[in-house]
Amino acid sequence: MEQVYVLPASAFPPAQAKLMPLEPDLLKKMQLEGFFLERAQAEEDPTHRQIIPYALVRHRGRYLLMRRTKGGGEARLHNLYTLGVGGHINPEDQRVNPLLDGLRRELLEEVGVGRYTAEPVGLIVMSDTPVSRVHAGVVFVVDAEDEPRVVEAEKLEGRLASLEEVCAVYERLEGWSQVVVDWLRVQRWEAKL
Repeated sequence: MEQVYVLPASAFPPAQAKLMPLEPDLLKKMQLEGFFLERAQAEEDPTHRQIIPYALVRHRGRYLLMRRTKGGGEARLHNLYTLGVGGHINPEDQRVNPLLDGLRRELLEEVGVGRYTAEPVGLIVMSDTPVSRVHAGVVFVVDAEDEPRVVEAEKLEGRLASLEEVCAVYERLEGWSQVVVDWLRVQRWEAKL
């Protein structure tokens, strides 16, 4: 049975449909006080949130934009776009820092990126769906030295895209990716001031 890394839901701020600041105390709590539950239990238990490292992969100023194909397992996600590379943290990820170790594994497995820098930029805590009520995303901006490529080509298609190209498919982005794009737009707007 798959085990996933969780923290009590009470440790997180109230849900919001935006990227929230990642408070240092909460980040430390996630790194040191998280524990594992069986995934089947965690998916149905709103008293805990599964912690997901969620990477926005950037290469030479462009973002990795992926589209989920019908080869993927979750029919509700078919043909939706995502900017996020990430997934559950499993026991094998608990070496030094579960968040960073899980991020490292996901980047290598999903997009073949092994050389990068990563900066945590915020937290996604939403409650708009049953799935979102049991997950929390730690968003990282990952600057990849190597050009990312979709490894699971039977499940995903991917390409590097400008922010404008990403915005053009905004309505077809998954919810977390919309949150990230909203944040990117604010960052760009503030940079112009």
